[in-house]
Amino acid sequence: MSSAMHFHSETFPIPFYSVLISHKGICIQEEYFSPCTSESLHRMFSITKSMTALAVCALAAEGKIRLSDTIIQYFPDYLPENLHSYISAMTIQDLLDMRTCHKSTTYKIDLNRNWVESFFITPPDHRSGQIFKYDTSAAHTLAALVKRVSGKGIIDYLRSIYLNDIGFSKDAYVLCDPFGDEIGGSGLVARPRDLMTVARFLMALYKDEWKDSYSYLFHGAYDEEFYQRYSILVRQCMTYRTSTMHEGKTLDECQGYGSQFWMVRNGIAMYGMGGQYAVLYPDEDLIIVTTADTQSIQGGTQIILDEMNRIDNLLRKENGSAPLPVSYPDRPATYGDETCLHNALNPLLGSYQFLTNTQGFLSCTIETDAITLKHQDCVYRFPISAHESVELTDPKYHQKLFVRTCGLMDGSLYQYLQILGDYVGSIRILIRGDGEHLTIYLRKIEESLFSEMNGFLEAIKTS
Repeated sequence: MSSAMHFHSETFPIPFYSVLISHKGICIQEEYFSPCTSESLHRMFSITKSMTALAVCALAAEGKIRLSDTIIQYFPDYLPENLHSYISAMTIQDLLDMRTCHKSTTYKIDLNRNWVESFFITPPDHRSGQIFKYDTSAAHTLAALVKRVSGKGIIDYLRSIYLNDIGFSKDAYVLCDPFGDEIGGSGLVARPRDLMTVARFLMALYKDEWKDSYSYLFHGAYDEEFYQRYSILVRQCMTYRTSTMHEGKTLDECQGYGSQFWMVRNGIAMYGMGGQYAVLYPDEDLIIVTTADTQSIQGGTQIILDEMNRIDNLLRKENGSAPLPVSYPDRPATYGDETCLHNALNPLLGSYQFLTNTQGFLSCTIETDAITLKHQDCVYRFPISAHESVELTDPKYHQKLFVRTCGLMDGSLYQYLQILGDYVGSIRILIRGDGEHLTIYLRKIEESLFSEMNGFLEAIKTS
């Protein structure tokens, strides 16, 4: 393997702690950087979310829960007297997919109140199961679910099934919140080799090669039939389920989300703040693990992912395989695809009345050629075109806008508005509906104008 296939951490202004690369099951790079060694335990932050999802899948494979169960049935002691219907409808799958009814992590509102309880008592912003919004309290609540159902924390529960057998560190652990619940969204403390160990196991599950590679696991209650069910559930977690185009802050964060796993260019990522990564590239049987601290370096995580992508692309070039399509916020991979646009648009057609909202929107009409949003100050009409952007001038701020529209792979309708007047920026609009209700997410990236173009809107169909 040439040196070009190695991760050249020394060329980047980032404090790296470790880099590990496995290709076709063979370690081709394993480096640790002072003051860390191979034995150093390291905070893995949001990689914990993926481990929590693996534990939830195990509960489902055992038949102890169903992913379609509502989450409230497992936490009756935390439910408020006047339970909101959006919260009562949330399923375990909604939490896994980061499609909850909350706009952000609920326990950060008041860290002195029970973190798990906050998930059920915080007023919701929109219907669950509709639109991706990163919510660490979802993973925190799922970890509490694992403890309530299995009687064990997420790592201890997974140890009893396979972590001990595949070589996961005996002294790895998960930090707890002030109320004694495991921090299922960011609390894992483990060794980089533990990430590689788990990633190799996940690669075997994802590629459906686990029967030969891990047959020694088939013992006792966890027989081959259990692992068959488990592998199906884990593959679903590691597969694109929802768009992140509207929310992603970097190129790789715009490629989509599974269930507590990120989709990145050509790969699947367990992704932790500050440069903690375990990224699987199934086509090339490549796994790259890093631990680092990019918190003070703007764009540092993207630097790491770009280097990983470089290595994957070198292997793809050697093997004659082309990279997968990449989505950009202003040019999704599905842009220009009339079938995707039709499939997303057709179920949404009609007129809607917005529920009370702070942004001041009153109603919405979706037609085959335009989306009309009636605001208390003006009427926005955004044309729909499958192949090109459409120019218009907005009626409130009189800025020139260029509008692109497409249907995304999860069935959402997406509009990207470039602001190119005296002010420069963008507005992202994501729309989902079920024939009777509409959920819209607005995000503006511009410093002065369009303050109403932020947050969630819910609407009911009127005709």
